[in-house]
Amino acid sequence: MDKNFLLNIINKLQKKGCDQSDVFFVKNLSLNSSIRLNKLEKNEHSENFEIGIRAIKGKKQSIISSNNIDFKNIDLLVNRVCEMVSVVPDNQYCGLASEKEITDFNQKDFVELDLFDPKVPTLIELNNKAIELESNALKNNMIINSEGAEVAWSKSDFFLAASNGLYQEFSKSSSSYILAILAGNESSMEREYDFKSEVYFNDLGDLKKVGETTAEKAVAKLNSRKIKTCKTSVMFDSKIASSLLRNLLTASNASLIARGTSFLKDKLNSRLFDNKINIIDDPLLVKKTKSKLMDCEGIKSNKKNLIENGKLNFFFNSLEQSRQLNQQPTGHASRGPSSLPYPSSTNLYLEKGTTSKESMLKSMKKGFLVTELMGSSINMSNGDYSRGASGFWVENGEIAYPVSEVTIAGNLLKIFECLIPANDLEFNFGINAPSCLIENMTIAGI
Repeated sequence: MDKNFLLNIINKLQKKGCDQSDVFFVKNLSLNSSIRLNKLEKNEHSENFEIGIRAIKGKKQSIISSNNIDFKNIDLLVNRVCEMVSVVPDNQYCGLASEKEITDFNQKDFVELDLFDPKVPTLIELNNKAIELESNALKNNMIINSEGAEVAWSKSDFFLAASNGLYQEFSKSSSSYILAILAGNESSMEREYDFKSEVYFNDLGDLKKVGETTAEKAVAKLNSRKIKTCKTSVMFDSKIASSLLRNLLTASNASLIARGTSFLKDKLNSRLFDNKINIIDDPLLVKKTKSKLMDCEGIKSNKKNLIENGKLNFFFNSLEQSRQLNQQPTGHASRGPSSLPYPSSTNLYLEKGTTSKESMLKSMKKGFLVTELMGSSINMSNGDYSRGASGFWVENGEIAYPVSEVTIAGNLLKIFECLIPANDLEFNFGINAPSCLIENMTIAGI
């Protein structure tokens, strides 16, 4: 994409009376291969692109997008968005960043983040990896079915120009796998899955081992029992502990804060966790899928402690919410070509604790190790929390038997207050957490 192509659109909008504008173009290339029960389901190669044009007149803004970048269609889009922006309601908080607020995009700094894998795998390579992933799970004779294995690679080229002088141009890559299988016997059937996403294809790991381990985890769930309703210690396995951070992220989103619909609306600078707890958002981690130099509005992205020594430091915002709440921009605006900027995290993680998961389990006289969560009933207005769960019952520090069809419940403020992290933090996703122990949660069973 030629930079001048985007700047010409901005010039056309200015001539039609727009005070501010931006143009966002994204080109995507993706390859994926999926296998189910040793048979090829699909080999897919796709390319697509989308352009988004935002126009701002006074306190009104509108956005339009298309997959057609023909010059005649661009002129139609410019005319249409100018018509649209004249009739939408006022938004007193809309508008681009000032020239003083935006950061110049430094290509050298971006390269140092190492977010682009030059290797383009072939569909044959992806197919072989998918076969390796599923076949090593199916080798376990207790695996009776498979929902399939898929390995994918993608590359995205981003171009963003705005009337305030903002310009960003960069490419990112992503590789991932997903596997879902079922173990079964005469009286029981259980599902297990694994998923991972990395910048580099070769960082996906040993897929043979992934297949074998996923199968072992599925088999371990067989012959699960129901337990009586009780209050007990609950440990969230690291695989699903990040869901608690997602709840925190949602509640600390400035959009909800501005609407007054978050249970954290009055909790800024208040202690939510133990004073040893730190939850960090770091956009500058090398080779991580959510890393970036700046947000989509040109605000510089920096490492920030969402929770520092137990206290809530900030709300994730975009420029609109920062103005509405009279707060400083945090550099967390994200968007697609067809969407307006919205707040989101980058690489969010809970700092690991000092105790191993195994030691924590041994310290539990009785408790529940949760390895999978289903459904969700979370009230963001007051923090009430309830989710279906399965996992393993713990007796005298040892796993006693698998458990399914129970509900764990509590209040997120209470959960945060007594959360204890283990030391098994791994960075496999955009949001990561070690295993976490929560005392005195309600388990609804039989």
